[in-house]
Amino acid sequence: MARISSAISDELLEKCQITLKQQRKTGEISRRLQAIISAKYHNISKVASIFGMTRVTMMRWIKDFDKESIGGLVVRKGRGRKKYLPKIMKIKFIKS
Repeated sequence: MARISSAISDELLEKCQITLKQQRKTGEISRRLQAIISAKYHNISKVASIFGMTRVTMMRWIKDFDKESIGGLVVRKGRGRKKYLPKIMKIKFIKS
């Protein structure tokens, strides 16, 4: 059996469980809450691997949730590859 993580307090775990019950069972926030709850009882690196992220990301989610509650788990704008269209192409589209 894996040892219980000290990075997640009992209060934080309870807060996660209550928030998860209030949320829909699908969606990115619920997925992140489930990962945090799982990380309490299992190795953080292993949970991160199962959820397809790094240990650093997992720790960031834990800290963000601890500081900002559910607001810390919201997917922020600007995530992913940025659109890039050269200036010359923009001019061509405008003229067309």
